Amino acid sequence: MRRSFAIAVAACVFSAGLLAGRGLSGDTSSDLAEHVSTYTWRLHDGWFGGFSGIELSEDGREMVAISDRGMFVTGTLQREGGAVLGVQNVEAFRVLDTKGNFPKKAGLRDSEGLVLQTNGQLVVSFEGKHRLNRFAQPGAKAQGMPWRKELNRMKLNGGFEALAINNWGKIFAIPEQPLGDESVAQVFTLKKGQWEKAFILPRAKQFQPVGADFGPDGRLYVLERGFNGLGFRARVRSFTVEGNTVSDEKLLLRKGIGIHDNLEGLAVWRDEAGRIRLTMISDDNFRLIQRTEIVDYVIPQ
Repeated sequence: MRRSFAIAVAACVFSAGLLAGRGLSGDTSSDLAEHVSTYTWRLHDGWFGGFSGIELSEDGREMVAISDRGMFVTGTLQREGGAVLGVQNVEAFRVLDTKGNFPKKAGLRDSEGLVLQTNGQLVVSFEGKHRLNRFAQPGAKAQGMPWRKELNRMKLNGGFEALAINNWGKIFAIPEQPLGDESVAQVFTLKKGQWEKAFILPRAKQFQPVGADFGPDGRLYVLERGFNGLGFRARVRSFTVEGNTVSDEKLLLRKGIGIHDNLEGLAVWRDEAGRIRLTMISDDNFRLIQRTEIVDYVIPQ
């Protein structure tokens, strides 16, 4: 997500404080999920950073990510004992528009949400100019997708950051900022070529939905990020979704400021032991003081 200068400075000030010690805010952390690893990913290429969406293969190794400056990035996660130790075979591809061009204006290539369809095609949501596009593969020309005029009411930096696709291929999208009642997050779905309101999720004002995925267990997992002027919080909840009904909310993790960087992308998969894994990636806002993290948690059986 693109940040204002004031927010970026505040993040830098806080991050500098982390060098002296983490958790200085006294913010609380809560865990049902267990931490596996945090890998700080570094590359010196100019395109590197700003990751806002991630998808993984069924074994949690092959990765495709999206950056908010219009780049697809693919790679293979090196794992040992389930922990990420590195990223190999990295390739970067520009996110092209429907004419096959790479937009010059950053606001036209602010790609945020990402889903991988069973046929290998990718669906990406954009802020700046709110829309969704489909791509046959990274680097391919964009294909336009249906839109709904009501969705133009989304705030400039409050659009569809969280995208998810269920086991039947149905796409769901959640605006970062609420449309109306601030106590709920409205979830939309694409049905027969039309965007419809699907259901609502309870929402806390200090958290914004920035990533989502349906797990192999069929549950909807939602990554939420909070920013208080000093640093970033993270929360993951899961839900049972049946038609337009949501139930069985579970809080899987809640991390106070200073534990992780700006986590925005979420992929949910099942490991060799049959456990659900949560893999998240952070948006460093292209600030040297921040970090690109690939974070793994596991939900105990």
